[in-house]
This record gives sequence, structure tokens and C-alpha cells, in this order.
Amino acid sequence: MSRRVIRGFLRSDGTPNFSNSVYSKPKELEFIVQKPAISATTRTPIIKAIDLMLSKGIRRIPITTTKGDLIGIITATDLVNLFGGGEYYNLVKLRYGGRFFSTLYAPVDSIMTREVVSAGIEESFSEVLGKMIRENVGSVPIVDGGVLVGIITEYDVVRYLSGRSMTGKVEDYMSKSPVMASPEITIKSVARLMVSNGFRRIPLVEGGTVRGIVTTMDIVRYFGEGKAFRKIMLDEMDQVISVPAKEIMSEGAVKVSPKDLIGDVAPLIRTSGVGAVLVEDGGGIVGILTERDLLMALAIE
Repeated sequence: MSRRVIRGFLRSDGTPNFSNSVYSKPKELEFIVQKPAISATTRTPIIKAIDLMLSKGIRRIPITTTKGDLIGIITATDLVNLFGGGEYYNLVKLRYGGRFFSTLYAPVDSIMTREVVSAGIEESFSEVLGKMIRENVGSVPIVDGGVLVGIITEYDVVRYLSGRSMTGKVEDYMSKSPVMASPEITIKSVARLMVSNGFRRIPLVEGGTVRGIVTTMDIVRYFGEGKAFRKIMLDEMDQVISVPAKEIMSEGAVKVSPKDLIGDVAPLIRTSGVGAVLVEDGGGIVGILTERDLLMALAIE
């Protein structure tokens, strides 16, 4: 996955070009960290991680030892990878002979990310924000002596920094020419698009009209609930992943103009339900503005 270089992020000396409001925030993370973090151990079954994400409305779960030491993290993207989007799907074929239902009871350490970007509880807010942006991660678990004590997500940062007057324009921070797909694309194919490009959401467009957006959590929810799960129990995985993405997409999409002010658009992203708005100009979609983009705008403006 390529990392997008954000205009104005680094000063000439290589330090983050954050606004004074970021540096003026209290050094302690107590005001922003989610405590305690919802976590799992290495032996937690994948199906339990899915249940935690859906029931708690979260996209990532830190993984710890039985003593609480942070050793990994599992995200919605990891699960999409397993559901046919990437190399984790080989786990289904090679270790479990294509029996997906058996795979769901494998321990989470079989697909978790082991190199976790974390921060110590003593670190400053600006240091944690810098890690989040430099490493292109949506969350940073917080540890005290290696023991997990909480987590900070990009949504937490956006909520913490919002409320200020912002004059930057959407076009200055949006991701241009977003990858889009047909509503008829299969769930397996859209999962591959997400994993190969490092995206958490794909707009679905038909005849120049946006029909909806499919997100990683839409896919996780599909596999964890309803008819799909019952088919998985019967080892009918091919049928499950061949369903058109339009069947699980979040319908509709909030659209804004490239010239709109970030300050006006920020509330729309937070209430969109998909963590993003589409940018429309001249009757076509020219960009997408996500929570990550909003975080950057809030941090450096």
C-alpha cells in the first residue's frame, strides 16, 4: 500500500508541522484515550473477534498475552483479507481444506498484525498524533510498561480537535480520483480491491450515479450475521463471496464540493455512517474526504 504524502505535514527539519493548537494540548493522554481498551488474547477465536467488533461498533482490537502485554492487533481489514481479499484467504484453503466455518474458530494470532504501532502513556498528544500520521494507522494502542491500558483512534482525535474555525478547502486535503466499482462487483472482488489498495471504503457507481459505499465493516457485518453465516456453517463459501456488493453497501452517500470549507464538512463526515464524504465537481466524483484526511486537516491547519 502506498502512503500518500500530505502537503505541509513535515517542516524542513523533519518534525511534524502541526498547528499550535496541537502542541498546546495537555501532554497527558488521559483526556482522549479510550480506557479500558476492548481487547482479546492470542487464543481468542476469530469468530469472537468478529462478534466483539459488531457488538461494540469498533474496527480494531488490540491483542494481548494473558498478562495484558500488547503483542498484536486485529482490524476489520485483516478480516476482509481473510474473507477472500488477500493472502489470509490461503489459511482457509491450506490449513482448513477450504472449510471456512472451521477457520472462524482459529485463534486470532493466525491473522493478527504483530508489528503494532503503540505509544507509552507518558508520551505527548503530538507524539502520538505524529505516529498515527507517519505510520498511516487508524489507531494507536497505549501501553504502560508494555501493558495495554487504552487506545486512541483517529475518530477520537477528530472529536478532540474539532470545534475550531477552519478555513482550509476540501480540495486541499481530499484523496483525488478515488477507486470506484460497479454495484454488481462481487464481495470477493471488492474485498481484494480494499486489501490491495489499503482502502476501508469503496464507492459503488452505476451510470455515473453513486449508489452507495461499501466499507470494511459492511463486509465484516455480512459475514458475521444472517444468511451468510448460515451458509458458511454449511461450507458454501463460494456462494457467500459471489454475492454482489450492492447487497451489503451503505446506501446513498454524502457529497460535497471541492471548494467547501473543511470546517463545514467535518460534521458531515462524523455523521455520514461511513467515515467519509464524496467530492463532486462538474457532475462527477473527483475525490473522497475521509476521517484520516480530516485528522490531517485538523492537525496542521
